[in-house]
Amino acid sequence: MPSLRRATTTAVPLPVSAANTPFYNIALGFAMLIGRFCLAIPALAIAGSLVDENKVPASSGTLPTHTPLFIAWLIAVVIIVGALSFLPALSLGPLVEHLIMG
Repeated sequence: MPSLRRATTTAVPLPVSAANTPFYNIALGFAMLIGRFCLAIPALAIAGSLVDENKVPASSGTLPTHTPLFIAWLIAVVIIVGALSFLPALSLGPLVEHLIMG
């Protein structure tokens, strides 16, 4: 009768990463600064251009934000977006478990 022992493996150490060098530290520091300012500067430019626009008076097509209708719309949108975000993940668990069980 053949033996059912598992084969033993030896752990091989992984090579040490060479990312902690002055070149990588400086290059990645500049990349982080550029990435941060490339987002902040256009956002501030858009905000500045919106400040210069004239205010439009409220008309019959304006949705006031102090009414129950606005609150209902806000709650509905939050619930729908939350449901669309979490329900697919919640429904995948039982489906995968059923497929694993065979």
